[in-house]
Amino acid sequence: MLFYHHARVDGLVKREETAQEMKEYYEEREDFLYSRQVEFAKRPRKLEPASGQKSSTPRPIVKIIDRFHRNSAKKANEDVAEVVFLIAEDRIQLTFHHQDTKVTAATRDFIKPPNANDKGAILTFSSEMTSTFEVDPLNKPAKNLYVYDMLVKLVEEEDKTVACVRDSEDEVRNILNERNEEEDRSELDISVYDTERNEKAKKHRIERERLQLEEKKRREELELDYLAPFLAQIGDPDKLTRQQALKLKEDCLADLKQRLIDKANLIQARFEKETAELQKKQQWYQQNQVNMQKEDEEEYLEYCSEAMFRIHILELRLNRHKEMAPHKYMALEQKLRTDGRLSEFF
Repeated sequence: MLFYHHARVDGLVKREETAQEMKEYYEEREDFLYSRQVEFAKRPRKLEPASGQKSSTPRPIVKIIDRFHRNSAKKANEDVAEVVFLIAEDRIQLTFHHQDTKVTAATRDFIKPPNANDKGAILTFSSEMTSTFEVDPLNKPAKNLYVYDMLVKLVEEEDKTVACVRDSEDEVRNILNERNEEEDRSELDISVYDTERNEKAKKHRIERERLQLEEKKRREELELDYLAPFLAQIGDPDKLTRQQALKLKEDCLADLKQRLIDKANLIQARFEKETAELQKKQQWYQQNQVNMQKEDEEEYLEYCSEAMFRIHILELRLNRHKEMAPHKYMALEQKLRTDGRLSEFF
């Protein structure tokens, strides 16, 4: 688990937990603590009512290791670098920071008094309950009162540390429970593009397809009769003569031919206009190239690019139109031959 340490009082950054171990990492703490490692023993088996919840029996703590950054306000041999609470063995081990000129670090071990867990009791203490290693043999041994006060503080610190570990376990349990509740009550939003799962989108798609089909049929029904304008010119007779049928066919084909020619001429005119304007712009560029600024040259290149694109599109449209014109003419001729009003004459 990762945390934003600026928003927390304890400065916790990361927590890693398994069934047998928990590690916590801290930043910017006033007590210089930066790491805590907790080792657990297997939870003792205990008969409990059957339920879906996990056992309420806490895991026994075997050992807690706290590590600290260097506090420059203290001497190295008095600044604790690591505290090991051997709870299962009723022992406490201290390792101090290295002195700049020393290879090893000073250490001190304590054996907890038998009445250490009695609240309000005065701890019993003797010199056999502690041992120390001094890097400098010339250092004077610490007085018993100083060592006793250190032991009292460590016993109190051990109780606080155990309480913090239990709080961390509770916090992890609460976070996991909240996550499970969020997952249980979560409702996923189905994309409107997933028409197979989104019923609303599916109904909308089906309705849209139905409307499009109706619109297509309506357009087909309302489509103008290609013979209607020419039939109107001869009075829209109920029955046509052969001469009238031939004239209708010729006029209809002639009209289509003229419209195809007009469209080709229009595209050709636009093509020639764009080409002429591009040539004119190129001539202007050749005449003023020496005195042009960078911005003008970039504007000219951009214009040429756009003009070439338009010319290319017009050329494609013109070639496509020339290619499709005979097919359109033949298709209309076939329609006229198969039209019920003219078919009997052809």
